[in-house]
Amino acid sequence: MNKDAYRRALETCATEPIHIIGGIQPPGVLLVYQRGSKMIMAASANAASLFETAGIDEVLGQPIQKFLDPVVLRLISESLANAEPGPSRLAGMVNIGALGALHHVSAHSACELVHVELEPCGDGQDPDESQAALALDSSPRESLLQSLAAQVQAVSGYSRVMVYRFLHDDTGEVVAEALDGDLPSYFGLRYPASDIPPQARALYLRNRVRAIADASHVPVPVHQHPDLAEPLDMSFDVLRTVSPVHLEYLLNMGVAASMSISLVVDGRLWGLVACHHHEPRPVSARTRQTLDLLGRHASMILDASALREAVEREEAMRAQRDTLESRLHRASDPIRALGRALPQALAAVPAAGIVVHVEGSTHAHGSVPDSGGIDAALRWVRTRGRSGVSHTHRSDDWSPTPHAEACGLLAVPLGRGVGGWMLLFRREERLTVRWAGRPDQPFQINPSGDRVGPRTSFAEWQEQVQGGARPWTRRDIELAQRLRLVFERAGADAGAGARARLARDPAAVLEIREQAARLRRLAELMGGAAPGQARLKRVHGLLSQLERELGALAEAETEP
Repeated sequence: MNKDAYRRALETCATEPIHIIGGIQPPGVLLVYQRGSKMIMAASANAASLFETAGIDEVLGQPIQKFLDPVVLRLISESLANAEPGPSRLAGMVNIGALGALHHVSAHSACELVHVELEPCGDGQDPDESQAALALDSSPRESLLQSLAAQVQAVSGYSRVMVYRFLHDDTGEVVAEALDGDLPSYFGLRYPASDIPPQARALYLRNRVRAIADASHVPVPVHQHPDLAEPLDMSFDVLRTVSPVHLEYLLNMGVAASMSISLVVDGRLWGLVACHHHEPRPVSARTRQTLDLLGRHASMILDASALREAVEREEAMRAQRDTLESRLHRASDPIRALGRALPQALAAVPAAGIVVHVEGSTHAHGSVPDSGGIDAALRWVRTRGRSGVSHTHRSDDWSPTPHAEACGLLAVPLGRGVGGWMLLFRREERLTVRWAGRPDQPFQINPSGDRVGPRTSFAEWQEQVQGGARPWTRRDIELAQRLRLVFERAGADAGAGARARLARDPAAVLEIREQAARLRRLAELMGGAAPGQARLKRVHGLLSQLERELGALAEAETEP
């Protein structure tokens, strides 16, 4: 596949409007009515057969009360009253249609429209969601993801359940797996970012459980009333069908049914629990509800663990930063003392090596390039200007010579009486990536170039990756800038004015704001842990109050 064709294929996948796809998965039925007038503004074509009307035109424009009795409408109203904007929620199990068949009823509201989704009830027993959550709580942290895969498989009955983690470049890797023997293992394999394009990842954040009961299903079209001018936004409809390309992708993989459960950490899509089955497999609304709670519980554990690890790591860095600042403050010549204080400086940032170039002198510690490599790094950063931080995780961006021990580079300009540069380095990471199919061939394109299809092979393909380090994150950059403030204060600290400067220390303000952000994240975690428990609500309120007070303190520190 040439580069132009590949670029066009990526653009096609990334711009497909899957949220207004205009179809649902059978045998479910969708009704959409106006909240005020109660008039039905959209309905799936199979609504006509469920309610035994002559055609869809006898459904559109009719009052919802004509098809749903007061008991059902009351359940929907109660569900909407207690729900925040978001995906459809299970409202109840009721008799629906001319024959009074038992259905699960789910609903959500979007602007002035109420979406009602009807699914025939199966004969299966409802899962015990409390036992699934308890199994996760009792699992050692190192086996949490494997336990999650096993619990999802036990609840859903799917053949293959994988925990799929997104990486920094939006590729994903299978990091845990549960199998029953009907499908092959994909454990340890990596998938290209194009397998889950940006708009699909956005929907996974908004709708945390998605099921495809039959990958070979023929979508049921959704018809709209003429007064509904815009295409119906189906982002939160659990019955929404999926892209034909994705259905073809599943069939190429030998998968007849699929389901995904989103794992969200710190407000971002951390990964998915991806479930595959070798034959069509419906999942009831109650089972999806249980799996949603299980996914949220796992997300909370992952989020709390990540927060705890970040706090412990950054508290250790802060202690090193404080030691460094105290040492420089006591020095008669802080600039000259920088060279001897670099071990503490390096321990205060997530890097393997540090170089400080000030007043024509270069001081280095840790894993850094040779003098020629340092000169090459300085030449590169000077071409980037001094307006902000420059960084790259590849050595060939800044040096014609490979540097295995100092590959990734983050450069911070120093000012306020210091002048010069602080360079941070990371070692090269060489690894063998096991891809599920060739990553440079993620699509099939027909000879005319007007149709994109998914790849047909998922056979393992290995790639040797070198010349790159672990990429720098936004938080890495913030910690580097914090260290820069320490260096700049050392250069500007000239005795008499030091106390006045420290009274409005920007580093102190940043520390306060970070503590407030951590408290806010912790309050959100505890707020979602077990709604309705009075003790957790009181703790949530206390954390919110502390966050407000810290925010007010930060604002006061910045006032002139």
